[in-house]
Amino acid sequence: MTVDLAAVVPLPAMYVDNVAAAVDRLAGEAPLARVVRTMRGTAVVAVAEPLVGAVRESLAAHGLSAVGVAVAAHPGSRAQCLAAGLDYLEDRSRHVLIYDIRRPLAPDGVRERVIAALQAGSPVVMPALAVTDSVKAVDVHGSVTGTLDRSMLRAVQYPRGFSVDQLSQLLAGRAEDEFDELDESLRTGAPITIVDGDADAFAVELPRDAAFVEAIIACRPSGG
Repeated sequence: MTVDLAAVVPLPAMYVDNVAAAVDRLAGEAPLARVVRTMRGTAVVAVAEPLVGAVRESLAAHGLSAVGVAVAAHPGSRAQCLAAGLDYLEDRSRHVLIYDIRRPLAPDGVRERVIAALQAGSPVVMPALAVTDSVKAVDVHGSVTGTLDRSMLRAVQYPRGFSVDQLSQLLAGRAEDEFDELDESLRTGAPITIVDGDADAFAVELPRDAAFVEAIIACRPSGG
């Protein structure tokens, strides 16, 4: 039976030297586990080969051994991880959500808005927040040359939604490390739907930001 929705979290080779960002615990739970627990449909963690052992161990320690692990082709770029995730799904889904391990506190509401837009027929869906800070343009010397109109600016977040056909087209022949699905969508002219993001879907750099993230978790009524 065809599953309409799947979810992939890529862990490319860039994490080989910082696997702690995915598997070290934050307030008792690894960022990888936090992200995986929010994934809807068939879930797969798509990883560079050197990370497989640490990822499987972390998933098992959190009772998530049933979550699929797909191994990317060498050298394990982000594009190769996403392609491995799609191969793992074997055409069982028409839509896929791409998650980001750097956003372990992204709330379920963001996911649901992305899913709703996919189900309404959008091939590419991005959650985003309005930019509220003043944004300046500077020259090569660092001198301010002007103020940008922030009313036209948005900060794009995760999870990002795609039809499987659209994501497959974007990935075709794009194995380099620099692959970004938003940039590629813009380059190819794919129609992009924007839905409301959330302030809690901010990006963190771990382990540097671990204390900050744990403080946020501790302040929540549920502690999660």
